[in-house]
Amino acid sequence: MLLVLALALASPTQATPGKLTLEARDGTLRHRSLAGWSSEGWAESDAIALRFEGLGALESGLTDAGLVAWFTLANGDRVRGAVVGGAGDRLDVRLAGAVPLPLDVEELRELVFPARADESAQRGFAAPEHGDRLYWLRGKTFDRVDGTVEEFASEGLVFDSVLGKKLFPWREVGALFIETLADPSAKRLPMQVCVELSDGGRLRGSLGACSETRIQLALDERRALELPLAAISELVRADGSVAFLSELRPARATEGWLGDDEPGMRWPFRVDRAVAGGPLLVGGQVYPRGFGVHAPSRLEFELDGSWKTLRGAVAIDDSVLLLPYRGSVEFSITLGASSEPAWRSGRVRGGEAPVALPALDLNGVRSIALEVSMDERFFVADRAAWLRMLLVR
Repeated sequence: MLLVLALALASPTQATPGKLTLEARDGTLRHRSLAGWSSEGWAESDAIALRFEGLGALESGLTDAGLVAWFTLANGDRVRGAVVGGAGDRLDVRLAGAVPLPLDVEELRELVFPARADESAQRGFAAPEHGDRLYWLRGKTFDRVDGTVEEFASEGLVFDSVLGKKLFPWREVGALFIETLADPSAKRLPMQVCVELSDGGRLRGSLGACSETRIQLALDERRALELPLAAISELVRADGSVAFLSELRPARATEGWLGDDEPGMRWPFRVDRAVAGGPLLVGGQVYPRGFGVHAPSRLEFELDGSWKTLRGAVAIDDSVLLLPYRGSVEFSITLGASSEPAWRSGRVRGGEAPVALPALDLNGVRSIALEVSMDERFFVADRAAWLRMLLVR
């Protein structure tokens, strides 16, 4: 039996339908009205991604920041929502738009409350090799508590550790890591899609009924969500024919700069985030997929030779707009064992619009290297962004 978790808060009322942009496999874009569109029509088309326009803003409904967390699921999906209750192995979460999302403990890998743990604190959080781990807010610092999650409750979670079985109120939880024991892969339903949410989260599932204001997304055979289109930035096919490069782990990463008499610097790359923290933001637009790096940087990926094309864009992240110097870099991409880049961006400065890649031919290619070099000796603010790097079969 499929339980449809309906909206408690309606999406914005529209006098006229919004617009739909369909991205074909070859990269061409087609625009049409949302009136009368359906998942069946998308399934029969060659479009690999859909984007929505003219929908207006969505009221998040997440009013209590102290209960809002980022939840990472066992299958790699990530959502932002508020803890609204729980009982036993079930945690009740509410997403933006008042969409209810019940989560079983087996589905959860980690949760972080950003109101209590900023970027600096989060860098100190880590999952244990075995078992569960809680970061307990004690004044202005966090105590690490290792043990086992016993149950969820409306007021907090019961955690068994050297402290005994203790209820930790949600407002004292900075982060929670849960050991994944079950196989996170679920039975695949038809028309699998990845939903990129406008707040930076993402969910995968089977696309069901669609209207001019919302979609139905089945997470498994038991549950389906009704998501307002205003909460979605993009729908992408999840049938194996397309993938984002940021879904792959680099085989090698070279990053950092060493001067003649300086100790150098290290800026670790970030996946689907800007290198300085926060979302990938260029020209005021948030890009849910990509890499944030600081020049000089080189990320190398191994492929299986089955991909046909790679496309995307590059830029310097908007975070440099707050700095006196905005950075200047050059991007390049090398394919396979070639010693020469297949593509160079030329000089890219902070504040400029993204530079689109041409569709790069990957037929038979088994490795890709993404490189960013300093365009000038003054390396400050060289915060580069690889945006929506898409592999297509």
